[in-house]
Amino acid sequence: MVEQAPPPGSPVVAHRASPKPSRADSGSSTSIESHRSVRTLASDDLEYTHENGYTYGNETYYLPCIYMPNNDLRSQDLLALQHQVFVHALQGKLTTSRILPSTRRILDLGTGPGHWAVGMARQYNAEVVGIDMTEWDLDTTEASIGNAKVTWELDDLDVWARDLNVDEVASHLERFDFLAEPTNRTPLQSSSRQGSQLGSTCTQNPADTSRESGLEDLQSLVAAPEPGWHFSDAYELIHMRNMKAVFMHWEEVYAEIYKSLSPGGWIEVADWDMGQMPASPTSGDASHLPLPTLRKLYAAVVEASFKAGRPLGTFYMHPSYLEEAGFTDIQTTHVNVPVGYWPKDEAQRSIGKLMLVVAMETFEAGCPRLLTKWGDKDRIWTMEEITSSLAVAKQEILDWCARAERGEVEGWCASFKWITGRKSWHASK
Repeated sequence: MVEQAPPPGSPVVAHRASPKPSRADSGSSTSIESHRSVRTLASDDLEYTHENGYTYGNETYYLPCIYMPNNDLRSQDLLALQHQVFVHALQGKLTTSRILPSTRRILDLGTGPGHWAVGMARQYNAEVVGIDMTEWDLDTTEASIGNAKVTWELDDLDVWARDLNVDEVASHLERFDFLAEPTNRTPLQSSSRQGSQLGSTCTQNPADTSRESGLEDLQSLVAAPEPGWHFSDAYELIHMRNMKAVFMHWEEVYAEIYKSLSPGGWIEVADWDMGQMPASPTSGDASHLPLPTLRKLYAAVVEASFKAGRPLGTFYMHPSYLEEAGFTDIQTTHVNVPVGYWPKDEAQRSIGKLMLVVAMETFEAGCPRLLTKWGDKDRIWTMEEITSSLAVAKQEILDWCARAERGEVEGWCASFKWITGRKSWHASK
């Protein structure tokens, strides 16, 4: 396994229909000319939920859905910016995976508006299937999709959702201090794949693959999962990006991806988190850490996500998940992306401005459902509390960026991560 954490600019070494139709026979054949995604499910099969003025694609995912007829496209535009940041972090590349001439079928899980899917179809002349749980305005994906071979399907992939014993999970949160170290949670040691734990420890080193004791096994609090997705045909590459807090059972997700790949096929998972928040420029006194309101909000959101049974963070990208599923040749790439306009290099400064927008807007969108529905380990939040705290937290971020630009404090970087693995050539289909 290879893990890297270069500085900014360094080279990068709803409702589900039942029964579900077969992918190959779903009627969702490629329709590039359409302005909306061709759907595996019909609109009548979907059930959007509305909370605090936001619209959500299902009952569990923490971010609001992106496209609805009467909504603006703010979130969709946000994901377009985020795609730009991912591509910039890889110095213009779309993937860290090994694309072979034989790579003809690619699956993009949680494709969103499909920027990555369209880019891959164009660059590698591959057939790409993009699946998401909500409708999209494809006009905003690319000015012209052209001859890219992209199939759009609409479905909710969280087939393992179960009720969680919230009180039992909440009681375990008492042992964690998210205010002190709110980043880089890793899974816990388990004696078997069936007993794998979805716990949380914090580490300052993103390359650290050690496993510490932490949250009790979330899987022990839920019933056995249902069967998986049952794709009709295998893929040579399965990709997912920004899928934190989507699934409760990540072991089953990776096992299903492994099963859905052709022998020799690859998995690639990409995501980002807020990185190690800035330390005090004057002392190591934890009581005077900068960005106090942001830290408190972030800790509350992480605690709420644990109570919801779908923890935030990039812990789900821990190499052990891929190893246990059977993947080999596992490689991890880290890239630090500046948050804000503090870098001297003009290109880094430009991408830092985009990352500042992405970080603040994503954080704002993720707070309402988690904090008003689940709350942190102390209480359920009101929208008024959230709105007030977000305003203060945003100003803290802007002030810190201004000080970093003047050289008074160190700049802040978000942590971007990719992990890839290969299915053995000798594995059965």
